[in-house]
Amino acid sequence: MSGSIKARLFWITIGVVIAIVIREPIAGILSSQIKRPPQPEKLAEPHLLRAERECDLIIGEHLKALDQFFAEKKRGTRPFADDVLGWASKWRLIADNVPFSSGGRHEKYIRERFEFHIFKPSDLEAAVKQVVSSYLRHVRSIESKMLVDLRADGAEFPSAFALSAIDEHQLEASFDAALARATQATGSDLRDDLAAGIVTFIAGEVLAQVAVRLGVSAGILAAGGATGWATLGVGFVVGLIVDQTVVWVWDWWADPKGNLATDLDKKLDDIHRLIIEGDEEVVGLRARLQQTGRERIAVRRAAVLSLLQPPTGVSP
Repeated sequence: MSGSIKARLFWITIGVVIAIVIREPIAGILSSQIKRPPQPEKLAEPHLLRAERECDLIIGEHLKALDQFFAEKKRGTRPFADDVLGWASKWRLIADNVPFSSGGRHEKYIRERFEFHIFKPSDLEAAVKQVVSSYLRHVRSIESKMLVDLRADGAEFPSAFALSAIDEHQLEASFDAALARATQATGSDLRDDLAAGIVTFIAGEVLAQVAVRLGVSAGILAAGGATGWATLGVGFVVGLIVDQTVVWVWDWWADPKGNLATDLDKKLDDIHRLIIEGDEEVVGLRARLQQTGRERIAVRRAAVLSLLQPPTGVSP
């Protein structure tokens, strides 16, 4: 064998040995430079926690609408006191107590004046519903931003997460579908949170508890004609104020209008506080929205994690 062939074989052998020796370190370096997608839970956790905190913080913001509602309605207590202590009211009170009179004129007049100057049952119901509805819409807004941020975080791994492949215009629809599946899977009672049904349910539940707590008499409620189950609580609340006003008017000759208006302001403050904060017997609106938020957490988490699974046909 010639010297040149031997030299060539020598260098080939050296090259093979070097390749074998350095192959593993190089493969390790290259492997370390390949960024692996995080686990779905790790990617989702900061976004879910941020959404949870924000949804809890906004409750107080939306409850301020009821503060404004009662502050505005209290402006009518003095005009109301003028009417119920005026001659039109006194005449009806006397007429109702005339022998053989059918009665009811005075109670009807009191209720009409209350609804004219202060609020109708439907006004209070609408105010509570508006708080619930605006809170739920705000929750959806927070979730929408969460989805956009989450999609951006996972965008560099399009083959790892289904969410990354969803068109931005389809995010809401995909999330809604995932929420529906999660709700069914978890057995949650949390229905479509933007439907009129859940808004009416929460508002009616709180107002009905307030009504029971206040213990309104049945007499004037019958005259007022409370409507269906969702508005029954509001009729009770109005009935309580009217009931107490009737008692005050019976003693109208010793009750100045200013004192009546002040007493009515205090009663409205009590009802305002009870609706929002509740007490040992009543779950107020703040606590009820917090409960709704807690129910939403589990469903939201399940929905988000389902969107962070590999796209259909792609192995994890």
